[in-house]
Amino acid sequence: MSMFHVPLKAATRLAALLLAILMLLPGCSAETVPEEGPSTILSQDGAMRLWAVNVRKADCLILSYQGTTYMIDTGVASSWGSVSAALHTAGIDHLDGVILTHTHDDHSGGVLALASSSLQIDHWYASRYYADVKSSKHPMRLAAAMRDSYVDWISAGDTLPFGDGKLTVLGPIRDSETENCDSVVLLAEAAGGSILLTGDMEFAEENDLLDAGVIPRCTVIKIANHGESDATSEALINTVRPQLAIISTNSDDENDTPSKRVLKLLKKASVQTALTQNGEAGVLTVIRGGVASASFVSWGELPAQNDTVRLSKENETFTTTVTNTGSEAVDLSGWSVLSERGG
Repeated sequence: MSMFHVPLKAATRLAALLLAILMLLPGCSAETVPEEGPSTILSQDGAMRLWAVNVRKADCLILSYQGTTYMIDTGVASSWGSVSAALHTAGIDHLDGVILTHTHDDHSGGVLALASSSLQIDHWYASRYYADVKSSKHPMRLAAAMRDSYVDWISAGDTLPFGDGKLTVLGPIRDSETENCDSVVLLAEAAGGSILLTGDMEFAEENDLLDAGVIPRCTVIKIANHGESDATSEALINTVRPQLAIISTNSDDENDTPSKRVLKLLKKASVQTALTQNGEAGVLTVIRGGVASASFVSWGELPAQNDTVRLSKENETFTTTVTNTGSEAVDLSGWSVLSERGG
């Protein structure tokens, strides 16, 4: 296993990208690894890609294969700037679907901003079961209504389009009084490998799925509930036997995530583990021919500041004004104005 740094230069993009490639198979050399970055996520080259965007202790995943692209969870409202930048950097202007695993704010908080964007979105998926919100206040119902659309409520046994691969809903199997245990659990199968996407399922839902025998061996697992101690049993890891584990969290937000128990369990099972907090923009996973690799992604230099551009804000009317105080025209192509509150 080796680690090395690959610089990417993309002058026309919002941000340049730097990658640290983590090889998952012994004996692979740097020369055998294709240069990967978010700009390749839409590539129809037979690979399956998952970008776990760094949205601190929250989840936002972008899954793509053969031109089919899903966003799984949307982070918190205040992380919309990072989510929007990820979509822009990857060149994504169309999603086949948005999937909310459950209604907690750290997974659903950005969905209204997403609905307010210009992105084309074909379907709005959410767990058939939920415990913490009224039906009329469900965030996915509100988001779909903004687009004059509707919610596809999903649960165990449902399948979603995924090129010539498979995207199967493994859970929830039953309604739970605990919102985390109503999480949508997905199995993505393509490119000779598979990814288990676990939402925030805790031990109760995990045991349901293990007892039902629906969890197979997988190439990659997204560790549930930000690596907290109330999820990810030894039985689960022994069943999945993954090459790679992705944990979406930020220890500054909650210092006991990921749990020492979970990290010790993964190390004992010789599972390569990548935390989104260690990549400024998250972790990009690529499966090609059954072989998985992961890249820590960081934003590079932003466009140079232009001192003639001024922003002014009127709090009472929520108006922001952009003014050019210089004598020369200023090219604002590629610029974005993002709300700090996520709207």
